[in-house]
Amino acid sequence: MSNFKTLFGIEPSAIQKTCVVVPYLAHGLLKSLGIEGLKKGRLYATANTGTFTFIKAGIGTLLVGDAVLYLEQTNCQEIIYFGACGLVQETDRLTIGSLVSPAKCMAFEGFTDVLLKQTDNITSHYPDKELFQSFLNTAPAQNIQPVTGMSIGSLKCEESYKEFLLEKGVEIVDMECSAFFSAAHYIRKKAIALLYVTDIIGKKSFFDPLEPHDTLQIGHTIQTAGKAIQSFCEQV
Repeated sequence: MSNFKTLFGIEPSAIQKTCVVVPYLAHGLLKSLGIEGLKKGRLYATANTGTFTFIKAGIGTLLVGDAVLYLEQTNCQEIIYFGACGLVQETDRLTIGSLVSPAKCMAFEGFTDVLLKQTDNITSHYPDKELFQSFLNTAPAQNIQPVTGMSIGSLKCEESYKEFLLEKGVEIVDMECSAFFSAAHYIRKKAIALLYVTDIIGKKSFFDPLEPHDTLQIGHTIQTAGKAIQSFCEQV
C-alpha cells in the first residue's frame, strides 16, 4: 500500500482531473453531489464520481493545505474548495446563505499573529483567473458573488478586527481559503473556491443557534452549490 493510499483511502492513480476539497461534511452535501459513501484513509476520506474526486480534508490550514500538496503527483489539474465563511458586514448582496467565490484571499492564518496583532506580513493569494471567470460564467443562475476574503487564525479574536477588515476591503472571513490558494499555486494546479455564508461578525456569531429561516436558506444554498459544482465539473 502506498503512503498516499494510507492517507487518502485510494491510490494516487485513482485521483481524477478535477478534485473537490472540503474541510468537513456539511449536512446534505454528499447527497447533493450524488455521493453515497467515502473511502477513509488515515487523514482524509475520498470518493470518485463520474466527473471529479471528492476529498474531505478536515478543518484548518494544515489539513487543507497538505491535502492539496499531496495532489502534486496525481492527474489532478483543477481543484475546487467548498466551505463555509462569515460576513464582515451584511450588505444588499451578501447575507446568511449567500454563495461567494473569493477573487482574492489574504492570509492572516497564524493564531499567534492574530493574538499579538502582528499585521505587517499579511499576503494575498488568488484563484486561477481563467478558471475563476469560467466558473462565474457557467453558473449565473446560482448568483455566486465575487468577494475579497481573509483567512484568519482565531474565531474568538475576529470580532476585534472588524474595523481592520473593513479598512482592508475584506468582505468575508474563513479559516482555510488562503492556504488552499497558496498550496494550489505552489504545485501549479488551477484552483477556485466556493463558500457559503453562515454568520456575520458582531451580528450573528458562528456559535449562535441559527434562526429557522437561516437554516432553511443555508440548506438550500448547499444544494445549489452542489449543483453548481457538478455542472462545472462536467465542463472543465
